Amino acid sequence: MAAPPRFQRMLDKADAALISAIEIYNKPDFAYREETFAILAINAWELLLKGRILRDSGNDLRSLYVYERRRVKSGDWGKRRYIKRNRTGNAHTKHLFQLLNELSQDGPTELPPAIPHNLRALTEIRDNAVHFVNASPTLAKQVLEIGTACVQNYVELARRWFNRDFSRYKLYLMPIGFVDAPGTAAGLIVSAGEENLIGYLGQLMAKPTESGSGDYRVALTVNISLKKVTGAAVSSQHTTTSSGSIPAVELVEEDIRRIYPWDYATLTSRLRERYVDFVANQRYHDLRKPLKDDDRYVRTRHLDPENPKGIRKDFYNPNIVREFDEHYTLE
Repeated sequence: MAAPPRFQRMLDKADAALISAIEIYNKPDFAYREETFAILAINAWELLLKGRILRDSGNDLRSLYVYERRRVKSGDWGKRRYIKRNRTGNAHTKHLFQLLNELSQDGPTELPPAIPHNLRALTEIRDNAVHFVNASPTLAKQVLEIGTACVQNYVELARRWFNRDFSRYKLYLMPIGFVDAPGTAAGLIVSAGEENLIGYLGQLMAKPTESGSGDYRVALTVNISLKKVTGAAVSSQHTTTSSGSIPAVELVEEDIRRIYPWDYATLTSRLRERYVDFVANQRYHDLRKPLKDDDRYVRTRHLDPENPKGIRKDFYNPNIVREFDEHYTLE
């Protein structure tokens, strides 16, 4: 059985990187979610673009190599081009923005301008990851909107270029990474570097979508509303206002447990590990109890959904720890 062509193998790796980015982002208890999503999503896009160039060149790997000239004895640059090598001696391949420039030229593969803007935003998130430990609510919301557009752009372009079918996957980002209400997210900027990044991303997100690229976006405004319908399910309406709407998503019991994975014992244990001066005393209970009325942090399950006065148990979203940071000292 013949091996698949090189560009096909590259596309498979690109899809795997994108799906991994989404899976990690959607984990509720993952402290490096925004940064990791940006790293893997950029990798997926670089492989996708390389796959297109490789296919157009008849699977000639030289189409992906970076070439350089060397000085001759006279000190001038010679005319002959050599493959640039990395530290291991392997061929140095084109980076993301070299690929974008090559595919943005006039021709059948011309890229809509929204895609480079979107990927530039993701690259800045990746490159500035060192400037923030946990993304503030404002930055987390920006990553969600830029990331949602990134996924939609990838799926649409892969379908048009390679007839890729992603229908078997649930390719959406769950907006559980920031804790403030959508549209009003605000939080403490942890560094001047993060503040600069938020400002720069805002400029990129504000760029208008050019005519002829209606299926692609720099960012998508994502609004979510949670409505309690029974003790066993939550209805979620997930809307993208910049390009219509996506089907509503219903969060069933299994989904709720993923979003609210901690019980009281786990929460207390995590706080004890997080702070040097934490004690599960009355002060702790006084801080915790008011948060039980906030659906962002706590979801209550009843043994009998029809009897709200019956046996109940509270489950917590990991983002609740941020509410304790100002009262205790971090390890």
